[in-house]
This record gives sequence, C-alpha cells and structure tokens, in this order.
Amino acid sequence: MGGKSCLLLRLSIPRNVRAQMPENSLELELTVEDLSRSGPGVARDSGGRVVFVPGTLPGDRVRVRVTREQKRFVEAEVLQVLSPSPERAQPRCSVFGRCGGCQWQHVPYDRQWKTKVSGALHALARVGLTESRTLPREEFPALDPWSYRNRIQLRGGPFGLGFYARGSHEVVPIDRCEIAREEINRSLKSFEREAMARSGASKLELEVQETGELESSWNAPHAALGFRQVHDAQNRLLKEWISKKLLGGHVLLDLYGGSGNLSLGLASRYTEVHCVDRGAGRLIQKGLELSVPAHYRFYSMDVKKWAMQQRSAEVSISGGACILDPPREGCADAFGSILAVLERRGVDHLIAVGCDPDSWARDVARFSSRGWRVQEFAFFDFFPQTVHFESVAWLKRV
Repeated sequence: MGGKSCLLLRLSIPRNVRAQMPENSLELELTVEDLSRSGPGVARDSGGRVVFVPGTLPGDRVRVRVTREQKRFVEAEVLQVLSPSPERAQPRCSVFGRCGGCQWQHVPYDRQWKTKVSGALHALARVGLTESRTLPREEFPALDPWSYRNRIQLRGGPFGLGFYARGSHEVVPIDRCEIAREEINRSLKSFEREAMARSGASKLELEVQETGELESSWNAPHAALGFRQVHDAQNRLLKEWISKKLLGGHVLLDLYGGSGNLSLGLASRYTEVHCVDRGAGRLIQKGLELSVPAHYRFYSMDVKKWAMQQRSAEVSISGGACILDPPREGCADAFGSILAVLERRGVDHLIAVGCDPDSWARDVARFSSRGWRVQEFAFFDFFPQTVHFESVAWLKRV
C-alpha cells in the first residue's frame, strides 16, 4: 500500500445526504492533522475552518468533496488519498468503509486507544472537572482488538446476510465479520443459506454464550436472547475493578442494571440489593433464578419512575453503594430523583459508568457539584475498531 501514489477509497454516504449535495460540490485538497474522538480525521480549509473527513488519520493528504457546510466546520467525503499517512493500517475487512459498524480499522490500535482516553479527559475538562487529569486513573485497552464480539445482528435476504450501511437501510453483504467471535464466523455459511431460503427480508441475532454455545434468533425483538456486554474479557476486567471499590454495606443499588451483570457478583457483601432496569431480570426467564440470592430484587421498570416511588421508602443512615450505568444519554431528567434516592438510602459510594464520554462527564460533574468527590477514573475498551468505549468514575459522598 505504501508504494501507491494514489489510493482510491469509497466511503458510504447516506442517501439523504447525497440528495442534499449540489451536483458541483466543492472539492478540496487537505492534509489531515488530527483524529477526532467521534471518528473522522480533522483538517482545515484555506479559511481556517475545521473539516471533518471520515476514513482518514493524521498525515493523510487527501482530495475531498464537501458534503455539508456549517459556519464553524465542514464535513467532507474522501475522493482520493493522494499521499497516505505512514501510520495508516490496512483494514482487515473487505467492506470496511461501507459497512456501518467499524470506523477505525485504518487506524493503528494504539492511536485508537489514546484518542479515546484523551477524548474522555477532554469531556471532563469541558464540564469544569479540570482536576481530572491529575486524579488516579487506570486504563484497560483490549488485549486483542479483533474477534471479540460475542453477539451480532444481521439482515438477511436473497443476497445472503449483511449489515446496514452507515446512515441507511441499504444492506452490505458479508461473508465474515473481523470483530466477531470465530464461533459466529464459522456459522455464517449455514445461516446464509437459511436467509436466502426465507421469503423477504429477515433479521438474525447470533450470540456466543459464556459456555461457548452459539444461540440464534430470527425476526425476534431486539436483544431477544438477553443483554450482556459484547466483550467478555473486558467485562470481567470491569467487574474486577468495581469489586475492589465496593467492599460491602447495607444496600447496593444497581440502576440501569440490566440483568445484574455488575451487581450479582457483589450481592454477598450487602444486606439488600436492588437492580432496576426496563429489561431487568431477563436472566430469570432463561432459567437461572437459582443463582439469584433471596435478598437480590429485580425491578423491571423505568429508573426514574422507580426512584420517585422510593420517596416513601425507609430512610437508611448506614453505608451503601450504587452502580449507575445509564444509556447513551446519561441520567438526563432522572438525575434529581436518583440523587434523592442515594441520599435517602445512605449511599456513600458511587460507580458511574458511561458509554458516551460527554453525557458521562456531565453526570459526574453534576454529582461533583452536589457533595460527591471523584476518587478515581478507569477506561475500558469494549469496542476496538470503533469510537465507542466505557468510562468509569468512582465517587464518594463527602
């Protein structure tokens, strides 16, 4: 690849964006200077405006076409890589750039990880937690950035199986997924034949259970096989890290706790445990109820609604802990109700987990302004080759 003077890249542009692009869109030649934590490379046009270019990395000299213009920034698509960065990696996947899954297969893994961590620290600084860079932190990059996903969701049809293209419902056919577990890849041929034999479009979920058994589900609701983190090795590291911080007490609250992934292993350390999520307790439906202690309670309901119902709960002054793992938008308008529950139940240790660094940082800052002090941060890469990862803060109530 390094011997080519011009490398042609084809990137997927959503149909709605293409429809808005003028026929003679502006073309530019740029040198990419940085990599944004949201994925695209960062360059500047002759007027100094920031130009975001997906599929690039620092050192690339590229010819691009503008797809969207704003006052302060521009978005563009690559037409040609005129001079590739010496850092550029060869993507493993034949459909990288068209499939909507990975954004960073062309980026060396070390740079991927550094960009993620610096992005989280930048998000903390933006919300006023300027001391975050001096606080203790642990980093857990993936030991193997490939073949880690224990579950995938595919679309089927006469073409076989594939993933949605980025920003559209067009399906990109595949014969393997480089970030999926090999148990999944070995099974794709047989499922491909089944997809082609079915009438019309279909949806297939494949999941490798912790036992190594492969389960499948056709045309079922999302997460019909249950929810668990897609990276088993990183999930074990996260649970070990939390276990070292939460040593026991009266009550443990696991809010947005799913099936108790982060709290079941800690149940013996607490007198009572409450796991709250709209999908809480799905493992009960899988016949695993014998592994759930009697003092461990699931609440299959909205966290804010549950928290508001706790206004009449008995006040506790003994020590307790909370694991808070909200969806991408963070606590949002549930924050006040959650804070009231923590105070009422005597919770003095908080583990705040987030998959979006901006909403996670906002939540950490909100707790920090209300009498909680950050003790330590940790970052875990559950999603190599993508921009996503998990950020964690351990806080104590002062």
